[in-house]
Amino acid sequence: MNHRTQNTGRIRNAFTIVEMLVVIGILVVVTVGVATIFASVGDTVAKGRKLSELNQFAARIERVMRQDFERMTRDGFLVIVNKNANFGQDVLLYRGEQNDLDGNGTEGRIRRSDEIMFFARGDFETARRAIASNMRATSSEAAIYYGHGQKRAPDLTNIDGNNNYFFNPQPWDNNYDGTLDTRLGVQNLGFVNPNEFARDWSLLRQVTLLANPGGAGSPVPEEVYGVFSDDRFERDKLLDSGRQIALQPAARSIFKSLSGSDGQDSSGRRINRWLYDETLTGAISIDPPLNLRTSGLVDIATQDLATIRNEIQAVAFSQAPSFYMDYANTFAREPAPTPPAGNRTREAFERRFYQNPSLSPNPRDALSLNLGKAQASGNWSGFNTAHASRIRQWMIDALPSAWNLDGNNPALAAGDFLGGVRYEDIPTRILYTDTDFPNTELGAMERAYAEANQEMLGASVFVPRCTEFVVEWSYGFVDNSIPAGDPRFKELIWYGLDRFVDSNNNGAIDAGDRLAAQRYAQRSSGAAGTDPSTSPATQRSLGPSVELITGQPGGPTGPDRVEAACFGFATQPG
Repeated sequence: MNHRTQNTGRIRNAFTIVEMLVVIGILVVVTVGVATIFASVGDTVAKGRKLSELNQFAARIERVMRQDFERMTRDGFLVIVNKNANFGQDVLLYRGEQNDLDGNGTEGRIRRSDEIMFFARGDFETARRAIASNMRATSSEAAIYYGHGQKRAPDLTNIDGNNNYFFNPQPWDNNYDGTLDTRLGVQNLGFVNPNEFARDWSLLRQVTLLANPGGAGSPVPEEVYGVFSDDRFERDKLLDSGRQIALQPAARSIFKSLSGSDGQDSSGRRINRWLYDETLTGAISIDPPLNLRTSGLVDIATQDLATIRNEIQAVAFSQAPSFYMDYANTFAREPAPTPPAGNRTREAFERRFYQNPSLSPNPRDALSLNLGKAQASGNWSGFNTAHASRIRQWMIDALPSAWNLDGNNPALAAGDFLGGVRYEDIPTRILYTDTDFPNTELGAMERAYAEANQEMLGASVFVPRCTEFVVEWSYGFVDNSIPAGDPRFKELIWYGLDRFVDSNNNGAIDAGDRLAAQRYAQRSSGAAGTDPSTSPATQRSLGPSVELITGQPGGPTGPDRVEAACFGFATQPG
């Protein structure tokens, strides 16, 4: 009896095969369910993390740009270039994209690639690596530029050559190659354009310090790569000059057309040299190369705000500007290191402008510039078209990106492949070997500059994978002729290239949509309205003349239109 009871207990404590299969099946279901839940939670966490990172990135962008614009100074000027990439041709996001996003029968869509540059006051420091540990370029004034950068096409045929600016970037590289069109969105046969697809673009933030050279009493290191400060023949190589600040390469002027520097004085003595000249040979050592901000390696210009404004106003006033205005960026696009021709150097400009008071223009002409002013009637009076044209050309020439100026308007001629500021995602030569440079002190100096150049290639990247950049502005005007009840009632007017929004929410931009931004034009009397607080009521300001701001009162309105808006003109009572 007891024995049977024990056996029965054993049977009840065990599982049959069927029961085991059922349990295993349930466990599998539960496991799959738990795994699905955890996967869902993981995806949610991952998406949340990505969203958090995106918000942090957007907050950083807003913080930096807000800080820059808050530091903007009225002592300088402001330039906004509105344009579409590749003359308004459709641009693909990536290779093989099949989406016709604007419904014009071609894959891709038109993408804006605007630019903006202004001047600011604050505490600024060069991004370049210090050549001497106790020397660092700083300034309280700077030019701040935002715009899409432009990568250089790889040159795989001359990898170790000193003139291969893809692998060996140099401060005098103008990022211009007349045989290869590497502008944004351009498709070319025969070579790969690194800027063809929008997903590969990057928005740059280039800060150019405005720093005057220090005086003769400026501290310098005792010795740098075999150059000694107590040697009177070598000390000038360590001092600040028009081409060097704190041993860093500097542009001779904020204006590209005055970036050239005289090579020798009347006695044949080298002038305005910089330490890196010691490593240069051949024609470069005789004719100093241009140090250009377009290279992406130069973030210093040896001018200050007061000088810039004085010069631009005086030259604009001159009735005989050919000496200064006959430049059109010609030498700024010549194959480096070809020096500037004729008198288009910074030194030649200063000799004529500051040292010869019998010639015009000169500094006193800045006080005579008259571009008019807004009258009580709302009209702008006293406007001088010639003055505006000259001052606008110089403002556009101050952009670090390369522009060809055609009359009053910036224009890119067919085949004239002007470039943006150079940058790369990563250094083109990450490591150097001992055989890349001579085993001498000059070789060590050359290596230090080469490494600093490589680091600068990515120093200005602000927003990687930035597929579009749009800049628009407003004077705070509204169209007072629009009645209440209209969606545009009391809505601010924004200016730029014509840009529409999907106001009818049909998923496409069509004839039923309205403008979000429009080309600048003076408002009509009806749009401006009157100010009832005055007696009798006076007309509100119509705004400055269109030629004063954009220089383009008419012309084409298609997607290939380029429009530059320039602000900061000095005016006298008209």
